[in-house]
Amino acid sequence: MQQNSCALSVRQRVARMRQNSYLNSLIFAAAFLLCVGALAGAQTVATVYNFAGGTTSGANPWYVTLVQGTDGQLYGTTYNGGSHGKGTAFKVTTSGTFTLLHSFNGGASDGAYPTGGLTLGSDGNFYGTTQMGGSGSEGVAFKMTTTGTVTVLHTFNAGTDGAFPWGPPILASDGNFYGTASDGAKNNGLVYKITSTGTYTTIYSFDQTHGTYPIASPTQGTDGFLYVPVAEGGTSFCGTIVKLSTAGVLNNTYDFPCASGGSFPIGPLVQASNGNFYSTTQNGGSNNEGTIYQVTTALAVTILHNFGATFGDGLFPSAGMALGTDGNYYASTAEGGSFDDGTLFNTSTSGTYNELFSFNNSANLMQMSPLSPPVEYTTGLLYGVTEFGGTTNQGTVYSLNNGLTAFVNAPLFSGKQGSSVLLLGNHLTGTTRVTFNGVPASFVVHSDSHMTATVPSGATSGWIRVTTASGTVRSRKVFMVER
Repeated sequence: MQQNSCALSVRQRVARMRQNSYLNSLIFAAAFLLCVGALAGAQTVATVYNFAGGTTSGANPWYVTLVQGTDGQLYGTTYNGGSHGKGTAFKVTTSGTFTLLHSFNGGASDGAYPTGGLTLGSDGNFYGTTQMGGSGSEGVAFKMTTTGTVTVLHTFNAGTDGAFPWGPPILASDGNFYGTASDGAKNNGLVYKITSTGTYTTIYSFDQTHGTYPIASPTQGTDGFLYVPVAEGGTSFCGTIVKLSTAGVLNNTYDFPCASGGSFPIGPLVQASNGNFYSTTQNGGSNNEGTIYQVTTALAVTILHNFGATFGDGLFPSAGMALGTDGNYYASTAEGGSFDDGTLFNTSTSGTYNELFSFNNSANLMQMSPLSPPVEYTTGLLYGVTEFGGTTNQGTVYSLNNGLTAFVNAPLFSGKQGSSVLLLGNHLTGTTRVTFNGVPASFVVHSDSHMTATVPSGATSGWIRVTTASGTVRSRKVFMVER
């Protein structure tokens, strides 16, 4: 394997993949770009786990944001590794104890080569996709229990629906899951709806005018609409954002203008408390090395940061940003930083940008490629993955301590009065009180790390607060009470 292949940015790797007519052959090409690396130590960043590949571990978590499960462990996927070399689903404790849950084997009955990680459902199960596998080798959507039992919910078929999904579907307020497939629908990709039992519906098919090649998962706004960044297409062929109803009715479109206005948006949007959404473009900006942008519900876009403006800045942010409980967004860049091995950063909603950490793999002269943002665990620590690096050069799980405080989380922050809400947290045993915007709620504690609460009669939209023996903690975001 040639070392210079590792110098390819994520942008170049994906561009190479887009040149072929079928994404499956492209994915195999990307898989050969594995390289060596090691995570440098720092006060606030620590290695939690080193992927080892082979039959007992995964390798190369690609485009993955971890997710916290009801047992308090972190769940994700790897593109390679496992018993069949076609990727894995795994869980890892915050102290680094790793469990291989499922080795994907492809074929008609299983997926292969998952990217993007997993989504936690309100039922406590996880939902995800693979880029390949299934009867047509064009990917599957699946459900997985916390013990690793995988059920294929849908096999993608470019002739009848989509193909080659990158990210997991998101859980929406109607209880259904919504996702994107990068191919199918006349080779332009689509948005789909799927239930927890596998009932599948294509709700919107892209054309080049409104976008093509969607990589990012949709985001549901507080207005109920789905907002979807699309990697290419539009008037300048530099990508779009579409706003859709959950029935697939197009409401609005934004076209990225290339150059200083940004291009190739592959990260999902995340809505802040001010109602606006924030994300990144991998290309474009004043230095053509990516941007941070804000977009309103009316799809008015403002560029907040241009990457590569100063020496040591991050380059090519790949997969959007995650909103922390301090109101800042946290994310990574695939390249750049003091050692050109990638960075971690945060930004305020007004665009105040701070580099938090530069990955250092100078011993091997290869990028670490932290492709996706870290997730905030309910203790306040952040956890993420790098695609490469670690003791066996197969990727790592890392933690970042930026002084954030504990909170309670939920798969879905909306529901009607009388509905049951799954809550995640820490030290929940001995909980004495749960309130929805100040209204006391009935609850059941299932373990030290998860509980359920019933939205009380008379509750209105606001914060969930949980009182434990350790004190009172607030929900990660405002819970919207539906009428």
